Amino acid sequence: MIRMLLLLATLAACTFAGSDYAVSLAVVIGLQALPALGLTLLTGYTGQISLGHAAFYGLGAYGAALLSRAIGISPLPGVFLASLLVGGIAWAIGWLVFRLKGHHLAMATLAFGIIVQIAFVEMHGLTGGPNGLSGIAPLSLFGTDLITDAQVLPIVWGALILALLLAQNLIASPVGLVMRAIAEGDRVVGSLGNDVAAVKRKVMMLSGFLCAVGGGLYAHYVGYLSPGPFDVGFSVRLLLMVALGGFANVWGVLFGVAFVTLVGEALKPLGAFDVIAYGVLLVVSVIFFPEGLFAGIATPIAVQVRRLKKGIAR
Repeated sequence: MIRMLLLLATLAACTFAGSDYAVSLAVVIGLQALPALGLTLLTGYTGQISLGHAAFYGLGAYGAALLSRAIGISPLPGVFLASLLVGGIAWAIGWLVFRLKGHHLAMATLAFGIIVQIAFVEMHGLTGGPNGLSGIAPLSLFGTDLITDAQVLPIVWGALILALLLAQNLIASPVGLVMRAIAEGDRVVGSLGNDVAAVKRKVMMLSGFLCAVGGGLYAHYVGYLSPGPFDVGFSVRLLLMVALGGFANVWGVLFGVAFVTLVGEALKPLGAFDVIAYGVLLVVSVIFFPEGLFAGIATPIAVQVRRLKKGIAR
């Protein structure tokens, strides 16, 4: 409850601070936190590595845009419908790739991400190819177009907060216990009568759904899509966000997303080479902060504060 109140207070401060840049950053953080949260459920809690989650984000974006342009579905119902379809695709991909483990699983998801990104480039008639897809309608609510960042912010963060509550309840449920047990060793979980493969596929489906929600909202927020934002580099950034957040920590992932987004602003001059910096950050995080950057910084400070309090009490 305290975390939620702090989050709402931070969002209110961004909204009323009068800075369009701060509100824009908050929207971007919310959009990227949705796929990062989905990856946390799959990688952090279930122990299944994925290097292809940018593909689900992109499929959600193109799916929502095409439903809006070709069929005329309103943006928000289109985002939901596209996300359901991508969730089904994620389930099918899980049925294929969860026959593999370890680095073989990582390579399979990486290949899936590359294939989807190439499809975005080559399917000119559907996606616009490298030239992109323009003319995507903005989000709308009760017949009113949401044009400004301040208007989009409640929609994006409302979806993210719902996703956070869903993730928290899932983790606290018996299914969440099975997920964490699978991360430790799926043979033991299977010996207790659990259908390990089915649980992995369902988590993959939910993870893909959350990615697609973020992608669909992104498409209607920016109004233009090109294949670039959905490449392997974005999958690496998602993994970095999850690593910085501590892998199995739904609130920590928000810190990871905010950190990477702010660092990304500083790395913009590097262009496409920024993925190298993200890769280095990922290696450093895993080696020196295995419990996440936030825990790595906060824990020593908390220890020193407790020692100081004991010293004063004596």
